[in-house]
Amino acid sequence: MNGALSVFLTVLTASTWLLAQHGSGMVCVAAFPKPVCSVSEDICLSGAQGFSCASGDVSLKVDSRKAVPWPRKESMSVTGLALDKNHRVALLCDSKPKQSFKFRFSEVKNNEACVFVNDLYGAVQLWSLDKHAPWCKCKE
Repeated sequence: MNGALSVFLTVLTASTWLLAQHGSGMVCVAAFPKPVCSVSEDICLSGAQGFSCASGDVSLKVDSRKAVPWPRKESMSVTGLALDKNHRVALLCDSKPKQSFKFRFSEVKNNEACVFVNDLYGAVQLWSLDKHAPWCKCKE
């Protein structure tokens, strides 16, 4: 009986370690910056000054997943991302890549990251979700 218990505990420990190594992370994508308009609404500047997409068809692609529209009103979660692999995030305009970067979850805390478009420079950025990033409001 002791031998069976020992084998069981060894398998349980190994399984737990493997799950921890091959778990998944989450990226919270903040809503795209809102345009800034004059009082009369005659002149509007893009909410992301350094990024232009005349059609407004802005989307996000993570790894080889299908591109999805960049959220406009609320943050969205991208889940099920492998912790032990490189990931590529791309900002698209009219389905064409405009900006991209790679990251690993070892660069962020708690396996949760915040992706957002910096409204001053128009650049896509990634921060740990635990940083002070009130614009990343994912529910998960």
